[in-house]
Amino acid sequence: MNKSQKLIERLRKKGYKITRQREAILKAFSEGDSHLLTAQELYEKIGETQSGTNFSTVYRNLELLLQEGIIRKVELNREAAYYELHDDNGHHHHLVCNRCGSIQTTSFCPLDRLKNEDGFIPMEHRFEIYGYCRDCANSQDIKVKKEKYSKKETLNFYE
Repeated sequence: MNKSQKLIERLRKKGYKITRQREAILKAFSEGDSHLLTAQELYEKIGETQSGTNFSTVYRNLELLLQEGIIRKVELNREAAYYELHDDNGHHHHLVCNRCGSIQTTSFCPLDRLKNEDGFIPMEHRFEIYGYCRDCANSQDIKVKKEKYSKKETLNFYE
């Protein structure tokens, strides 16, 4: 059973009707080439196979999937929110390039030390890092900014 089929079965067990649109949305998240999608991107993507689907249907289904913990909303200081599948096997954070807009994921988490040092057990958090991807960081104007930044004192999570 693939990921979208497992998610469909999860909704079915909770008593939800599995519509063609819900199935297309879950498939877009689990089989797509991008793990982050805006509501508009999702609408356009499922419109290719589900003609006649309107934006409000997509948005209502996103709200349902959020409520059921299947997806999560990611705010990235952009015009629109992004959505991604909620990963029960762990978590990741996002690295957002200020120049080209690329979004990468990282499993590094500076909050992992909390449970060891303070006895606090974090259950959920969100952490996005804004900076420059490798390609943009190699451009001349970014190199100058990096030199200025490295001269400042910075917070060290590992001290």
